Amino acid sequence: MADLSILHTAIDWVQARMKERTSWDGLTIIVISILVIIASPLVKIAAWVGLAYGVWTVWKKERKFF
Repeated sequence: MADLSILHTAIDWVQARMKERTSWDGLTIIVISILVIIASPLVKIAAWVGLAYGVWTVWKKERKFF
């Protein structure tokens, strides 16, 4: 039964925090920060792919169809 009491206390605490604007501000900052941390490696990979494609387009000769 003690576990349920702790769970209810935690739920009540979260519900009380979600009524405050500053909690929403903090949650937004946390989510954006996590997205930046996750996306950072993907952006670097995309930059390398873009660099390679740019070098390839400069290197290859243009074909004229007409």
